[in-house]
Amino acid sequence: GLLAKVDLNKLEDAYFHSRVLSQEQYEAMVRLLEIFAKHLSVIANQILVQQENEEPPLISRAKSFIGEHQAESISLDQIAKTLNVSTFYFCKLFKKATGLTFTDYFARTRIERAKNLLLNPNVRISEVAYDCGFLSLTHFNRIFKRVVGKSPTLYRQSLPR
Repeated sequence: GLLAKVDLNKLEDAYFHSRVLSQEQYEAMVRLLEIFAKHLSVIANQILVQQENEEPPLISRAKSFIGEHQAESISLDQIAKTLNVSTFYFCKLFKKATGLTFTDYFARTRIERAKNLLLNPNVRISEVAYDCGFLSLTHFNRIFKRVVGKSPTLYRQSLPR
């Protein structure tokens, strides 16, 4: 039935004129796609972290403060006091504007910085953790895995060389 309707000349022509990739070309193409995928992931995270167009000025100020102090340990009370609002009000407004709790947002900001630092193969993972404000390597590994989906070590190994 179905085979009878296929034009064998066209099929043969398509087969013999299809582009064939060498193993090297194929691997290069896969690497390129992996780079695009990672780049999209980074951009998606950045968009999530910095949607500032339609957010209240208070949230912009909060994000700016977080960005400037991400290597320090900022408490919820501290940021609310800095912005001159109650902790409850800040939490409610921040979650509504960003879709994330302050703690999640703060962790994501630190992890984005960590991902950039991990691009340098000469920097130890523990250095990255402490540089991003994490007080313990265990805590850093747990938060990194939760946000990125893999450990810092596996993330670094998956980066294109």
